Amino acid sequence: MSEVGITVRGCRLLGTLGSVLLAAGSWSAGALPFGVPDGVWAQRSPAHTVLGAAAAYAGLVLLVVAWWRLGGLLRAGEPVGPRRLRSVLWPWVLPLVPGPLIFSNDAYSYVAQGALAVRGWDVYRLGPSVLGGTVADNVPELWQDAPAPYGPVAVAATRAVVAVTGEHHTVAAVLGMRLLALCGLALIVWGVGRLASEWGAERGSAVGGGEAGALWATVLNPLALVHLVGGAHNEALMIGLMVAGLVAFRRGHWMLGTVVLVAAALVKVPAAVALLCAAAWSVGGRPDRRAGWLRAAGITLVGLAALVLGVAVCGQGWGWLSTLRGPAQVYTVLSPSTDVGRVLGLLSEGLGVGTAADAIAAARSVGMVLGVCLVGFCAWRAPRTGPEYATGAALLGLVVTAPVVQPWYVLWGMVPLAAAAWRLLENTRARLAMLVLLFLVLPSGTSATWSYGFAAITGATAASAALVAWGPPVLGTLPGLRLQERAWVRAAARTRR
Repeated sequence: MSEVGITVRGCRLLGTLGSVLLAAGSWSAGALPFGVPDGVWAQRSPAHTVLGAAAAYAGLVLLVVAWWRLGGLLRAGEPVGPRRLRSVLWPWVLPLVPGPLIFSNDAYSYVAQGALAVRGWDVYRLGPSVLGGTVADNVPELWQDAPAPYGPVAVAATRAVVAVTGEHHTVAAVLGMRLLALCGLALIVWGVGRLASEWGAERGSAVGGGEAGALWATVLNPLALVHLVGGAHNEALMIGLMVAGLVAFRRGHWMLGTVVLVAAALVKVPAAVALLCAAAWSVGGRPDRRAGWLRAAGITLVGLAALVLGVAVCGQGWGWLSTLRGPAQVYTVLSPSTDVGRVLGLLSEGLGVGTAADAIAAARSVGMVLGVCLVGFCAWRAPRTGPEYATGAALLGLVVTAPVVQPWYVLWGMVPLAAAAWRLLENTRARLAMLVLLFLVLPSGTSATWSYGFAAITGATAASAALVAWGPPVLGTLPGLRLQERAWVRAAARTRR
């Protein structure tokens, strides 16, 4: 067995242990539902919650270190192929599948919206509170009266799940949402690999970094695992369809690509950015201006037809266009425009020249304008940068300037960008930024208590101490120890020779 194979196996086992601990912790410290008759994901006592939080954070540390170590192998130029990385992925994913939601309780809102749709009620006019019972009780208070902010394909998917499970079986319905997320993850695995191969074939393998690097930066990323799988976010389906549509464009099937990208936008609207960038790339690649105009007209007509047909088939109408601003009522510390608005609001109120609400609204408006300009710039450069890079950069720019930013929003742009330039996401600063986003949200999806925070620190410290005791090969994966890592790589190379 080669040194590389042993190392990859060790990372796989370490990450699997971390995933198992994280999943085990979710059974008492995750986003558990209230009053469900299934009796599987029952609320636990405070003591069990503390133990679960400790286990969850110990597992999260192990998972992060395993992922970091794999990145070190790729950075050192070790021949770690995509097939071997796919063999690492599924042992990391499967322990999270049967467990409760972690890091978010949004899937309970999805279930409630599916129940509204099953009853034939307008999800874009009514909020979950009209349902009553446990279905509504598990929706966060902020969203009790809020209509669905998602597209008709997302609502149709949740309606199909609830139609099978029934609205009173919350656990089964959430597991159904997780299966949809796994379908999206499988699409991402398939699509990212092919986009990276297409990019490498077009520009040379040294530019794109290869399929293995793209898989490491996306689906193996703990941020993707805990939010797309553990949190069952509908981002998984949106990103999966988005990547599949980009693959179709890359292979010259622009009509199919347009339809798939419209479907992605009907899950969540930001995917429309991918259609804009792919269309700009396709039009810019035409041999002359007339051919370009014909391609642009074709994409426009196919896109409009797919949009109208998709809305008609889903049967939810066009009300989703009026609810897109729903999430903007949330204030998150990750939104630079909102943070600037708050500072300006304090200053304006102190000086008596305005209100905080006006300052926040103005700063958010400026941010949205900047975001639209960034999207336009990236689309304009798409013929030169490629649709993957343009889409990734545009969506990351849109997220940074958005009025509301959640940690998993970064995945919108990170996935297509990694297919073209995964090394941008491999440098230490990018990985540390990912870790900050990962640890900003608690497994319970709610605010922390002192006991919960103490348990989290205890679990993370215990895992770190175990890794230190494990030996130098693990320490070499941590920031600041690059010289040791290089020495071990050179020693391994001499051993193989």
